[in-house]
Parts: sequence; C-alpha cells; structure tokens
Amino acid sequence: MPAPTRVERHRAPTRPAHIAGILGWSGFLAAAIATMICFAFIDPAAIATGNPPGWWGPRMRVYGIGFFFFWFVGIIAATLSWALAHPRRGR
Repeated sequence: MPAPTRVERHRAPTRPAHIAGILGWSGFLAAAIATMICFAFIDPAAIATGNPPGWWGPRMRVYGIGFFFFWFVGIIAATLSWALAHPRRGR
C-alpha cells in the first residue's frame, strides 16, 4: 500500500480568474432577476397562441433563450461597471 501523500494546499485563483468569476456571477444574478421580471409579465404560452415567429418553440426554450440573453447583458453591464471603476493608469 503506498504511503499517504502530502495534502496539497488550496491555491487562490489568479487575478484574471477572480475578475472573471465576479463578472460572471454578477451577470448571472442580473439575468436571474431580469428573467423573473420579464416572464412575470410575458407568458410565452400566451404569445404562442397568436402568430409566433418560426423560431418560437416550447416555453422552456423561450425561458432559456431569455435567461441567456439577460445573462449576456448582465455580464456586459458588469464589465462596463468594472472598467469604469478601475480606469487604466498611464493612458
């Protein structure tokens, strides 16, 4: 039986990974809130009974597309906020 090895210490994430995590998580939270607010007023099933576009599918697909769209917008907003809060020096 092999001897137990030394336990590796957990390394902190690098600065770029930390920033990416912050931006991704804040974008995710913004998308979750925006999705809840949007689809509280818009029911894809009600719209689907009218004249939906060709790409319109089941409710879950519309919820998923809406969520990922809002997530993308949230990441863009978080990135812009970070860039404005941390201007580059020397330029």
